[in-house]
Amino acid sequence: MFGFGKKVSPADNMVKIFTQKLDAEGLKYKVHDERPMVFLSYKGDNFDSLSFTFVFDEDGKSVAVRVYSIAKFEKHQLADAYQFCNQMNMEYRWIRFYVDKDDEFTAAMDAVISEDSAGAECHELLCRTVSIVDDVYGKLYS
Repeated sequence: MFGFGKKVSPADNMVKIFTQKLDAEGLKYKVHDERPMVFLSYKGDNFDSLSFTFVFDEDGKSVAVRVYSIAKFEKHQLADAYQFCNQMNMEYRWIRFYVDKDDEFTAAMDAVISEDSAGAECHELLCRTVSIVDDVYGKLYS
């Protein structure tokens, strides 16, 4: 009413803190126009390009990291895909793998974050996720 602008939500603040860290690291990213989400495309040793999505909770106290469409499975491959997911979930403690409703291999990581260290924490989550997904991708296609 008085033109003071939109109040910045805790989630929007976390997006800002994370993107400042990404800028400092020289990493390219996109921010969702309406939701507290950050997208990064990454190339690994074993994959050409995957999108890493960071979704910040509205309270700004946690983040969900998702990597969709790592691989697509045919119906006849699903039993082996489920077994592979279980094996990877036993090997890696920081991330979980699953086959989604579109029969795509997906990675997920959730973390509690704090405002005073969110940039570094989210950057570490990105590094861990890229490293683990790259390793698992290599195992998937070996």
